[in-house]
Amino acid sequence: MNEILRKQIWRKLETLPEEKVYAVLDYIEFLESEYGSKDPSGAPAFQRFAENFQKQMRRARMPASAVRESMKVLSATDRVFEAFREAGKEFLAELEQGKPEPPPEKNDDPPREREIVVE
Repeated sequence: MNEILRKQIWRKLETLPEEKVYAVLDYIEFLESEYGSKDPSGAPAFQRFAENFQKQMRRARMPASAVRESMKVLSATDRVFEAFREAGKEFLAELEQGKPEPPPEKNDDPPREREIVVE
């Protein structure tokens, strides 16, 4: 899909009420099942979990506001997971490069005296 078409679809989706956006999603999923050539399992595991959770909420006819708020929580969770994934990738890249850990900072100041009072 070219970027102009993607932006046009996005712009039109933003004008619809949330209930209608879910109707559009249902139609897209129908088209994907009939004509799709890509394997949708390429999404990360947490993304698939969130999509399935959302689908179950919609099947249970939960209010759109409840679905929206639940998806906000799952989106925030995904951002946290993404930060951990990125940190893990950086850590592994450093290990592969053989980057040594930085030496601990030396403190040449003499230790301060402390008075300990025991009553």
